[in-house]
Amino acid sequence: MDSPQKNDPQPEKAESWKMFDEISPRYDLVNRILSWGQDVSWRKKMADYLPNETGLVVLDLATGTADVLLALLKVRPEIEQGLGLDLSDKMLTVGRRKVDARGLAGRIILRNGDAQDIPNPDNTFSAVTIAFGIRNLPDPGKTLSEMYRVLKKGGRAIILEFSLPANPVIRFFHLRYLRYGVPIVGGMLSGNFQAYSYLNRTIEQFPYGKQFLGLMGQAGFEELRSQPLLLGAATIYYGKK
Repeated sequence: MDSPQKNDPQPEKAESWKMFDEISPRYDLVNRILSWGQDVSWRKKMADYLPNETGLVVLDLATGTADVLLALLKVRPEIEQGLGLDLSDKMLTVGRRKVDARGLAGRIILRNGDAQDIPNPDNTFSAVTIAFGIRNLPDPGKTLSEMYRVLKKGGRAIILEFSLPANPVIRFFHLRYLRYGVPIVGGMLSGNFQAYSYLNRTIEQFPYGKQFLGLMGQAGFEELRSQPLLLGAATIYYGKK
């Protein structure tokens, strides 16, 4: 997950990078448990939307501990280069250890950077990804515009984010899980109850489905589509430049 700029007027989101620093040691473990292990397969599923070509250069925003880039390279080993940006240095430290352990230090580079102000030229990347991070940003629209800017013509934006199930019965029980299960379990495992109360609030408040596709359309993306996962608990969004 990434975090907004430190001087943003929304104080809670503007300093969410500090929260991710605090929960970085057990972040991956908590993700596996709270998602029932589904987050691993969801990230791999993102590879289905990559361009069908060799020499891919992929930018992952809100990269956190580099799970997205590691998953993409496992499914698509022909990816030439992956760059991950995040404002949480401690999350990046965990990510670098994982990258080194897999012998991928030459192909995956992790840097401190803001998803709302990408430090790369226009028309650079074959694909730009972000998983479970865009809802933590003060201005998702600005991030989408930045993603569009740095993509090559024909490049893909691939976004994985939590959402809410459409079925009212499933939605009812899912909301109870988000409001009570996630803060309790996440807090116990990480030692930070406030962090996981914050995370569940951002899920409920963030636009999803057609609303989020509308934001992507406003940023200039075409051929928009979405793929609900686990009865709508998460969604992959796709757009083409």
